[in-house]
Amino acid sequence: MHYFSLVPTFFMWWYGRGLKDLFSFLSALFSYTSNMFSVTTLLKTLFSPWKKLVGERGRGIEGLKLWLVDNLVSRAVGFIVRLFMIIFFLIVFILFAFFAVLAVIFWIGMPVFILAAFIYIFIGY
Repeated sequence: MHYFSLVPTFFMWWYGRGLKDLFSFLSALFSYTSNMFSVTTLLKTLFSPWKKLVGERGRGIEGLKLWLVDNLVSRAVGFIVRLFMIIFFLIVFILFAFFAVLAVIFWIGMPVFILAAFIYIFIGY
């Protein structure tokens, strides 16, 4: 007799708490990815020198030229590396979003697919 209440209870969990937990997991995954890449820090330090590698300023015009070239090269390297990291983050984020949509569709449709499979098996075409 209690087996008849199992099916509605399962569907209430599947489309209630289970779906909520799925969204919570996906939200945590997106948050983790964003924190792993430190996008806000990358954007704030986009034009900063790479690894803070800046040569010491020498004396005279030659020292100033060497210091400026060294500083500009370090900033260019930092910009390029940070830009590639941001682009890679965007690619990963888009892939995660695509698979998250697929996971939600799969989660919502799975009981219907299982029910259709049982009907197909027991009733036939």
